[in-house]
Amino acid sequence: MKRKICLLLAMLMLLSTMAIFASCDKSQGDGASTTVTTVPQGGDNGEEKVDLFIDVPTGNYEGYTFHFLNDISDYAITTIVPESTTDTVDAAMFARNSFVKEKLSIDITETRQGWNEVKSTMQSLTSSNDFEYDAVYNELSYQTPLAQNGTYLQVGDYDKYLNLKKPWWFTDAMESIAIDGENYELFSDIQLMYYESINALVFNQQDLIDNKQAFPYDLVRAGNWTLAEMEKIMKATAIKPGEEHYAMCAQRDMISAFIAGSDFVFVEQDEDDVLKIFEDEDRFVDVYNAIKDIFFISNGPDKMNHIMPDYASAAYKSGTYWEEIRSEGWNKKYLDGKATFMSSAMGGIRTSRSVEFQYGILPIPKYDTDQDKYVSWIYQGAAALCIPTTNPNLEQTCVILENLAAYSYKMVKHEYYDVVVQGRTVRDSDSIEMLDIIFGLTDLGTTRFEIDVVYNLGLLAEAKKSISDTVTEILVNIDGVKGNVEGKIEAVVEGYK
Repeated sequence: MKRKICLLLAMLMLLSTMAIFASCDKSQGDGASTTVTTVPQGGDNGEEKVDLFIDVPTGNYEGYTFHFLNDISDYAITTIVPESTTDTVDAAMFARNSFVKEKLSIDITETRQGWNEVKSTMQSLTSSNDFEYDAVYNELSYQTPLAQNGTYLQVGDYDKYLNLKKPWWFTDAMESIAIDGENYELFSDIQLMYYESINALVFNQQDLIDNKQAFPYDLVRAGNWTLAEMEKIMKATAIKPGEEHYAMCAQRDMISAFIAGSDFVFVEQDEDDVLKIFEDEDRFVDVYNAIKDIFFISNGPDKMNHIMPDYASAAYKSGTYWEEIRSEGWNKKYLDGKATFMSSAMGGIRTSRSVEFQYGILPIPKYDTDQDKYVSWIYQGAAALCIPTTNPNLEQTCVILENLAAYSYKMVKHEYYDVVVQGRTVRDSDSIEMLDIIFGLTDLGTTRFEIDVVYNLGLLAEAKKSISDTVTEILVNIDGVKGNVEGKIEAVVEGYK
């Protein structure tokens, strides 16, 4: 009886979700002609009628239990198997799981651990050559070292069982972090941490009103929202006589988002898939100085910004970082109305829902108006899906993952983007338009990983460490680590081989 109720609930959820998210010309099961809006890596900015689900594979796996090892995040939604259906996204995931379980005759379970525990678990299972988990999610920067050490299969070992041309696989993200043409990580809608790790800005609208500053929405639309324009607003809104107030509240790691937002890449792949360190030193210096001014601009003896240390800081390594976070909270100044801007990943921005003032959302500014698009940095904590080398049945695993990805695209994505991101994160229609730019849904914006950070090569880390009011010759610092980075790149490539 309980199984029938669960299946009925799943089908009702599927029907209600599809009524909002898609329309069908005629009833053809999985092959129905469906109107699909792509979010955020599908490539289309409108709607097109396509038979997306006609070739999603099927099978009967006789009650097999498919087991995920999945990470836990302090800022992002990472659930795959929800414990309740009280939340709209959890209800959509429950419906998706129920649908796939019934279609393939399987069960789906997950073990949730912190990122370090996931890493240790997989290292242990690899060393003992034991198979326990069909697929593993963990933060990208912790998956890549394990892949180099033989924990995970490269996608080329099993891609014949997946349809990676479908919009529910984020191939742009996968290819952007490939090494020597090989990739070990998958990204899709099965788990939502990818979206949650896209960076943006929020701003206190009242601060701008009080200081007679126009909201920057029209600047964004015109392609003119730049670091210089943001700096103007910061200078105009930073000081409130007799009050503690800042222009920007951020963790130092958000410098990464502003460098990426300036469309600068430290390490990229050339046409032959070879990794290369940046060569345009003049542009790097220009971007560096602009970011330095934004983060460490002074006003008299006090700084205009409230910048907390990042995870690479001495405070973090010594343990005092967490004491500072607990006592202050890197975003607390903004949440208390004591800062105009806050920079964070999308999952962290949802904390703005609790504030008492009106706020808006903006993309990270461009370096200048000559820049083609707004670039939203994807934090390397975005969870990547990998298949362990010990997995004994790749075809079965891929059929299950293909179904989960496809029906996440059909059933979960709408609930997340429209209900959680747009409905719960923003308070004005302009910000909804900004979100489409931030998520790369329009021609105005794109999203990007930074290879240097994903593989811990060290160039961005050196730049972040050096950014301050006192550093004037950043190239000396960067040139000093370039040789070491070249060696790391060679080691990474060799590790994948």
